[in-house]
Amino acid sequence: MIKKRILSFLVALPFAVSIAGVFTACKKPDSGKKPDTADGNFQIIDNRAHISWDEVEGCTGYLIQKSPSRFGNYADADYVADGTDYVTDDIYAYYRIGAVGADGVVKDFLGPFSYELETFGKNTYIFSPLDDIEQVQSVLDGFYALTDGTVEKDEDGNGRARGEFTDERFSAFFKAGEYALDIKMGYYTSVAGLDASPEGVSISKVTADATISLCNFWRTAENLSVGGDMLWAVSQATSLRRVHVKGNLRLSGSGATSGGFLADTKVDGTVNSGSQQQWFSRNSAFGKWNGKVWNMAFVGVDGEVPQNYWDKSGGYTNVPSDRQLREKPILTFDEVSGYRIFVPELQTGGSGVSWNNGARGEFIPISDFYVARSDRDTAETLNAQLAKGKHLFFTAGIYELDEPLKITAGNTVVTGAGLATLRPSAKNNDTLMRVADVDGVKISGILFDAGNSTKTLLEVGGKNCTADHSANPIALNDLFFRVGGAKAVKTSVEACVEINSSNVIGDNFWVWRADHWDGVGWTENVAKNGVIINGANVTFYGLFVEHFLEYQTIWNGNGGTTYFYQCELPYDVPDQNSWLSHGGTVNGYAGYKVAEGVTSHRAYALGVYSYLRDAPVRLENAIECPSTGDISFYHMITVYLTGYEQTGIDHVINGEGAAVQKGATTSGLEQYVAVKP
Repeated sequence: MIKKRILSFLVALPFAVSIAGVFTACKKPDSGKKPDTADGNFQIIDNRAHISWDEVEGCTGYLIQKSPSRFGNYADADYVADGTDYVTDDIYAYYRIGAVGADGVVKDFLGPFSYELETFGKNTYIFSPLDDIEQVQSVLDGFYALTDGTVEKDEDGNGRARGEFTDERFSAFFKAGEYALDIKMGYYTSVAGLDASPEGVSISKVTADATISLCNFWRTAENLSVGGDMLWAVSQATSLRRVHVKGNLRLSGSGATSGGFLADTKVDGTVNSGSQQQWFSRNSAFGKWNGKVWNMAFVGVDGEVPQNYWDKSGGYTNVPSDRQLREKPILTFDEVSGYRIFVPELQTGGSGVSWNNGARGEFIPISDFYVARSDRDTAETLNAQLAKGKHLFFTAGIYELDEPLKITAGNTVVTGAGLATLRPSAKNNDTLMRVADVDGVKISGILFDAGNSTKTLLEVGGKNCTADHSANPIALNDLFFRVGGAKAVKTSVEACVEINSSNVIGDNFWVWRADHWDGVGWTENVAKNGVIINGANVTFYGLFVEHFLEYQTIWNGNGGTTYFYQCELPYDVPDQNSWLSHGGTVNGYAGYKVAEGVTSHRAYALGVYSYLRDAPVRLENAIECPSTGDISFYHMITVYLTGYEQTGIDHVINGEGAAVQKGATTSGLEQYVAVKP
């Protein structure tokens, strides 16, 4: 219990007299007491902070203490002699309330109370340069201890990576300034700067290590600078965006790595890819790039990076983009404007980072958003806010939805932090989110997790929609999809993602039918297809799709373009008869299929990998497409990872390219161009 002696003459002061300065002569409370929870209410009314609390029995008044930040120094600010409420103009400060007894002693503190805690919830930490840096480090280390990937044995002796399928979610934001921190990032962790420029927030060290090989999923870092070298040894469902690394960047560490995605990032030194099997870099600037395994792709990357080279073991793809793109929206804060979401402008092609000459785009005040919290929000509350015209900001947490979220207004922004996760409840057998065929919707930063049985997880546009969105396309950034793995229940979807609208931009998708942990098996997590694209002129930058029972990706729309594709076939095919396409006449289902009737399509840097673990089955073609039309594929590779004897892939695309199997593990094909009609 914290005790504080209140000067005896204090109660005799006229009520109208400010007493903020009186407390400077008093002994400060024990700094070791840092309250965690509030016992009251915090609201912003007419741009003023209103704090109220329950009356404390036997209390003669309340000491108000204020700190500029959550883990900063709390100083005496005011005294309430009558009532249980307090109003102040300083809406971004943190407050705690000391209940003063008849003996003039503060019995205990209630709080802290703050706009940030009330708005963003318990899983979101917002740090300031004024915070006690040791406490900040302790918070970060505490979450990493829960999610660090250390292998633990279950009761059957099977090893599991700590945190890989946990329900923990954590988001750390940093206000402008310098932080002498060593941030180690585990599963379901996001760190981000709040300045409009990544140069405004400097972190000494940020590390994501591959403590378990090939499974370093679900973490993001964005909009900050790192003071020296950085280790980012990640796999899929990760993102390094809008970051300035002021040293070298290593993409592999203590374990093998299979990733990954990087965009809008500047690395002063060398990027060393190490054990990364594949990697996609977009609109960035590197001092130098070093290394490859199979499939390394660069789109709009400045610096000393490898030029186009491809042989039977893969290589490098280095191409400009002539397609539209939009960078991911970010949360920002400054003392004048408060919290806003920055939505970068639409661009076409280009190279290098977007932020060299300032923030180009639109700032939307947080008041135009409904800030969702998993401890209070449902599909009903969220849809009600969307119907009012609000944008959505999902704080870190898991949201179980009884019905789909309905995005119907053009230019709606829906963005998440801390791997915010949407799951269908048992009542929802439809989908998690449905986006109308309207202009300019932006969806980002969300993990869509399958439930018992739904048709899809995300639908963009309705069937047979035909609107042209080229002037203001729909943008989808950092969206991850999972079927199975997290819970010991059966799950099923027909397809995770269905895109019906035209001119959609996809940017870093991992679409995954889980291959390990709970609820996993050919008849346990049943999902036919990963992605189905029906819209015209859809562009993907970084598409990762794995382990679905039939076609991994089906492209039905004309004018599509893919920059970088990574795919693994299902591990658990039980027998060849269970895995036959084309009416039962062709072995297996292609990892990437452009449907018959499509007349135009382009794709660059595609890898399809075989680990057919459970039966002697084969796949005829890794990629299928029409043999005529304006259709071209550049830089394709198939890889035999391991698997049951005699398994493998017979051809890369449409009967071309050598087989991969035990003893012949890679087959690279530089180009396939369909015959022009």
